[in-house]
Amino acid sequence: MTAVLFVTFAVLLLLNVPIAFSLFISSMTALIYADYPLTVVIQRSVTAVDSFILLAIPFFMVAGNLMTDGGISKRVMNFANSSVGFARGGLAHVNILTSMLFAGITGAAAADTSAVGAVLIPAMKKEKYDSDFSAAVTASSSVIGVIIPPSIPFVIYGVIGGVSIGKLFLGGVIPGIMIGFSQLGISYFICKKHNYGKMKKFSVVELYKSFFGGFFALLMPVIILGGIMAGVVTPTEAAVLATVYATVIGFFVYKQLSLKKMPALLLESAKTTATVMFMIAGAYLYGWIITNDQLPQKVCELVTSISSSQHVVLFMCVVVFFIVGMFIDLSAGIILMVPVLFPLTKAMGIDPIVFGVVTVISLAIGLITPPVGVCLFIASEISQAPLLKVAKKTIAYIVGILIVLFLIIMYPEIVLFVPNYFMS
Repeated sequence: MTAVLFVTFAVLLLLNVPIAFSLFISSMTALIYADYPLTVVIQRSVTAVDSFILLAIPFFMVAGNLMTDGGISKRVMNFANSSVGFARGGLAHVNILTSMLFAGITGAAAADTSAVGAVLIPAMKKEKYDSDFSAAVTASSSVIGVIIPPSIPFVIYGVIGGVSIGKLFLGGVIPGIMIGFSQLGISYFICKKHNYGKMKKFSVVELYKSFFGGFFALLMPVIILGGIMAGVVTPTEAAVLATVYATVIGFFVYKQLSLKKMPALLLESAKTTATVMFMIAGAYLYGWIITNDQLPQKVCELVTSISSSQHVVLFMCVVVFFIVGMFIDLSAGIILMVPVLFPLTKAMGIDPIVFGVVTVISLAIGLITPPVGVCLFIASEISQAPLLKVAKKTIAYIVGILIVLFLIIMYPEIVLFVPNYFMS
């Protein structure tokens, strides 16, 4: 049954059938082949989406769109520019720091690429940065958007694996910051080598003004994380709180939201949410077939026959995720691979929070690699730079991400310190 499932799914992907439809069609084909009643499709699909935790997805989607359309971009970028714009390659650093700050607002990499790239890529080109480098920095830093909380992929992983989403959010904090700082270092050396960026004088007054000008925007990640850390709200409740906060700030503080914008904003959020929910429903059915056919147990036996080391197994998972991420969307990759590999890592005693962070970071690299790297495509389109030239410039940043992954695997306390400290 599993063979029919995989072959059908692969054929549908080659035919460019959307992931969600591919999941359902391949699952139904496998069920028919194995003579299962198709009522299983309805039962498993309804069970998959009937979850209070999944309410976090639409609320974070709405909150992110509200903050993006409510005047946040300019204020966050002004603060980033005041903080790091004085260094060699200032706008490259501003790009990365802005993405780190946006990560705590939108929780989606593609949204970060569009919002940050639309403003900073033209500005970088105007200051004589190469267009391919400008696009590479924008795309690579956007990956941080799915690591620093709130993170939609962490919500999906948490639901599929039955793992605490609050702990996953907190587990992504230090790795996300590490990736951000690695990109700042890489950018500094590249900009120094090519003499990119004008040096400007650091101004305490400018930093002060930009901080207080964007104070309410910068406060949103603090509210989300602070509420979860303090145990005051669950991740789902934090998403609702973020939506209410974004609405109030957009309408009454920055006054850049209007009732005319709301229908389009809500419709966009609903479309994205529906796509994710449809994929989750199909994936739950897909995963049920895999589990019912005892594939995870077979994979576990195969891998443990090769090595019983947790480190080696995690490195093998990174390789698999890296390859899968090159061809399949991040959320789809989680949905497809976690049901197969999660039981293996659990049986080997690997902490599910560590595995979750490794999973999301590894698959997120696919956002900036051909042939389906969505952030790579968006940045390349904005910069009008050839895709392959941009892809070459991202290699240094990919190496930086892989080094962080290596450190996480060797020292899992990097992931576990914050969740254990605040949620033990």
